[in-house]
Amino acid sequence: MPNLAVLIDAENVLPIHADQIFTHASSLGTIKVKEIYGAAAALTSWVEPVLKYALHANLTIKASKGKNTSDIALVIGAMDLLVAGNIDTVVIVSSDSDFSALSVRLRSADIEVVGMGTEKANPLWRTACSSFVVLQAPSFRPAPAQQPARPQPAAKSAPKPAAPKQEQPANPPKKKNDTKSVASTHTGRMTIISAFIKEQLEANDGKMSMAALLPALNGLPEYRVDQQRSKRNAHNYLMRLYGDTFSFEEGEGGSFISLRKNVPEAAVESTEAEEAPADALPEIEASEQEPAAPAEEDQPQEAPAEESPAPEEPEAQPDEQAQAIAAFAARLVDAGIPDDAAQQIIAILNENSNLRTVYNKMRVAFGGDTGRKYYQIVKEVGRG
Repeated sequence: MPNLAVLIDAENVLPIHADQIFTHASSLGTIKVKEIYGAAAALTSWVEPVLKYALHANLTIKASKGKNTSDIALVIGAMDLLVAGNIDTVVIVSSDSDFSALSVRLRSADIEVVGMGTEKANPLWRTACSSFVVLQAPSFRPAPAQQPARPQPAAKSAPKPAAPKQEQPANPPKKKNDTKSVASTHTGRMTIISAFIKEQLEANDGKMSMAALLPALNGLPEYRVDQQRSKRNAHNYLMRLYGDTFSFEEGEGGSFISLRKNVPEAAVESTEAEEAPADALPEIEASEQEPAAPAEEDQPQEAPAEESPAPEEPEAQPDEQAQAIAAFAARLVDAGIPDDAAQQIIAILNENSNLRTVYNKMRVAFGGDTGRKYYQIVKEVGRG
């Protein structure tokens, strides 16, 4: 049988796949080398599989965040095996397409490369391998209910007594999803979900692939309830509701989520408490701020706090409104916003009086960072 080496990227694959990894690897040949690479936070989650399968853990220290220290260590380990020349097959467990070049090099030396990763693994990585195995999350099935023991038949010589009719056990009621402990409001669920994501990211140096985060989120009842009610796929749901708190990006290895750095205070905490720019378009009036996400049926509606009525102002004439719009657009251009973007901002302001909605639409129209920048300029121009 061929000699195998199993190399695991602990920062890219969850420990729940350990049994599937080694079951399949054992079917291919004799496992001679078992290595796992990752930073302290990633290796900590793999403690149980490390002990169970006697893996050799390679701790990597990152000089700065964002560096692929573990990937480089895994590549060095694979090249050492190539030089040693006593391995026929290398199993690389990762969904990261950065290992594509490594696979091509090993295969050119007549070493078979078996890739293992999630279903979201990059096609480039799959093609580079000799074969690729999609890792499936294990399904947890309850143990079957024990059937009542059957009575032993009487001896043939003895007359067969009439067996009393045994009462059949009542069918147990079907277990329903236990949602009693789930937060009853959308806002409450968002708070729990956001804290959970932050905890996961902090345990992984501030960044995770969506393929690694989603299985963990699926174990959170609040996430399952909220995501299903949103009627969006998991990725769009997270980007729409948590885009102000976390950063989302696409890379060669798939989609990633990370802790947002240096988030403008107005974009996260104080947006709902801000007032409309003083010199904004005449027809835009300050209104009660809406929550970041749409209200749901089970979310109690709170009565808005009463405010003292503002003194009525005479309605601006059409010519005056046009002049005010043109003047405001000119001030936006003077502040550094391109003319076409300024006109688009004017259209957004005309259609929406709620600041939260304006802010979100500007981020969608111009991108997250540019939208936040333009929003701050609109505020400053309005106050000036």
